[in-house]
Amino acid sequence: MTRKYYFSTKDLVTVALLSALGGILSTYVGYLGNMVNHIFGVPFGAGQFMAGLHVLWMMLALGITKKKGVGTLTGVLKGVIELFMGSMHGVVIVVVSAVQGLLADLFLFSDKAKAERGIVSFTMAAGVSAASNVIVLQLFFFSGVPLILILMLCMLAGASGVIFGGGLAIEMIESLEQAGVTSSRKRRLVDVPEPEGDTWDDRRIGRKKRLTALAVTTAFLAAFSIGAVYYFTFVFTISGGTVAIEGMVESPYDFAYADFEGQEITVNAELKGSVTYVASRDYTGIPVSVILDNSTPLPEATALKVYGSDGYYATFDLSDVLADETLILMIEDGNYRLVAPAYEGSYWVEDVVRIQVS
Repeated sequence: MTRKYYFSTKDLVTVALLSALGGILSTYVGYLGNMVNHIFGVPFGAGQFMAGLHVLWMMLALGITKKKGVGTLTGVLKGVIELFMGSMHGVVIVVVSAVQGLLADLFLFSDKAKAERGIVSFTMAAGVSAASNVIVLQLFFFSGVPLILILMLCMLAGASGVIFGGGLAIEMIESLEQAGVTSSRKRRLVDVPEPEGDTWDDRRIGRKKRLTALAVTTAFLAAFSIGAVYYFTFVFTISGGTVAIEGMVESPYDFAYADFEGQEITVNAELKGSVTYVASRDYTGIPVSVILDNSTPLPEATALKVYGSDGYYATFDLSDVLADETLILMIEDGNYRLVAPAYEGSYWVEDVVRIQVS
């Protein structure tokens, strides 16, 4: 007797593929959020504009397989991949992603809801799923953040989920169905004649809808793919044991912590960000002013940019940095981290790979 499994091989391949894509591209999605902040000068934390792209993969998996539990399974696998890709949230990212998938499963629990793929139920599921990341991260990391700010971030993430995780996912699934890549939610027998009410206008509307879905999907995939290739080729940097000191300096070099042992200082600092708070504690590292002295900035240099491996950067006034003995570079969890006691949380760059004088 042949045993019938709940998940088919096709289902598992679909989940594995979408989880891998979501996990690998998560840093790129984060970069897009940071880019919005830098370009438009919106408050730190407004990267939630892109939160819907994190749940897109779970919604696609649910819409394609139409199986209970697929959202949660995709979320867990996606989170594990993000963890091994070096997520700054550590193992918590697995919890965040799992909760997002679980909520999508719960909102689309019935087989009818998944099969019909209604615009209201699908987008609501994606919106709530996307917004949940704010709540989960709040529980693990944040404290002292005003409730109104948390609500605003949830609204931003929810809106992003509705647009990218809901509306875009529906368009993409319909395009895949029309192309024959996945099975359609509605099957029609070829021997059954067209219903009398299926007029030429009806067929034209259906054709227009299919073309719209295909155009939206093609445009998104093209823009997203080109952007991702550019990001991983020219922006993303694999962390190493050194930090490149470059730009308008007489002697560029690669900073290694071991070369400066004995010059460490300990500072007590409280991290206060728009969406992050860490109580006062001691941090030990090398003053950035000491690191820069070893490279000798040029007289005409006025600014300093500190870059993380994911492309995020913070800009400082060079004269302020040279006079600030509390701004330090330390090693945390094997990576370099900037500790900036005199600045708010967005300046505390994690996984530092480059310091550029300009």
